[in-house]
Amino acid sequence: MQLPAEVAGSISEVGIDIIKVDRIRASIERFGERFAKRVLTAHEQRYVRMRPETFAGRWAAKEAVSKVLGLGVRGIGWRDIEVERLPTGQPHVRLHGRAAARAEQLGMDRIALSISHESDYAVAIAFGIRTTGGRYVFPLDIEERLDDREKRLLARMERLRELHEANAALDAVLPEAVLSAAEPEAILPGAEPEAILSAAEPEAEAMAEAEAEAASTMAEAGER
Repeated sequence: MQLPAEVAGSISEVGIDIIKVDRIRASIERFGERFAKRVLTAHEQRYVRMRPETFAGRWAAKEAVSKVLGLGVRGIGWRDIEVERLPTGQPHVRLHGRAAARAEQLGMDRIALSISHESDYAVAIAFGIRTTGGRYVFPLDIEERLDDREKRLLARMERLRELHEANAALDAVLPEAVLSAAEPEAILPGAEPEAILSAAEPEAEAMAEAEAEAASTMAEAGER
């Protein structure tokens, strides 16, 4: 079976979460409706009705969806993710605010969700397909969350990315005959052929290191 082009070139995202029902029960007993109003939308509150197992299922579902969006609940907001119950009993995800903006940024039209719970645990798994970005996509408001050190890392990574793209563009326009010339000195006086062909390697390694360091730092920033 041949997949449509927009699906074949996309990236699947999966999120899963599990929580002990007793943790939710303890929070309900301690904070009451304040806890529900912080985590659940008005529609969700009417369905959950402070039942610990059902509340735990919604909690796990929101965590799982936030992981599909690549930010975690702390980077989005509990009530930006709403879980509805369809007449068939199937859970349906509605996104608001920052969650909706993030889904649009990722080109993610729909998030599938499944929830299960029993007396001790609740678990949820979410699945979505994004059609934009590479291995990761920074959130739209990433610069607002960064401290000075993190901003310098991001700027460094962007400079390295621009340098890499400039080198790639230069390689694309160089005639093949020049790269395979018998006299490489005509390209760069005094340079060895190996030096010419591997000139971009240090830059590529530096970019990879900067990307890894920046990605780790951005992830920490998103959890704050």
